[in-house]
Amino acid sequence: MTLSIPTVEDCFLPLLRVLAASGEPMVEQAALQAAKQDGFTALPSIFHIQTDKRGVPLIQRRIAWAKFYLNAAGFIQHRSRNLIQITEDGRAAVESWECSWTLLSSTRAWGQKFGPGWLPPQAQP
Repeated sequence: MTLSIPTVEDCFLPLLRVLAASGEPMVEQAALQAAKQDGFTALPSIFHIQTDKRGVPLIQRRIAWAKFYLNAAGFIQHRSRNLIQITEDGRAAVESWECSWTLLSSTRAWGQKFGPGWLPPQAQP
């Protein structure tokens, strides 16, 4: 098995697990950092230091995109400008240990935001 930088989809469950464990709204940056540590500490350090052309670590950027898409699907919500919280749909995904592009794109919130069946470039094979 070859290791690679986690995809955006790989970041869905770690972020949801962190928010579910908290039980309370979390500061966005703290939640993203906790998701990185919760889901990806076993990865070799080289994956933690790889950056994009702006100097942002790739894992950090992908977790941020995961937050965006989870919010669009109604799995998390913004409580205020910097606070995010898991929703009942997000908790259901954590309990089932399944959160994929297919699941996100099947929600009503996703269809209202992007249109039914739309998937982002990151989800394309």
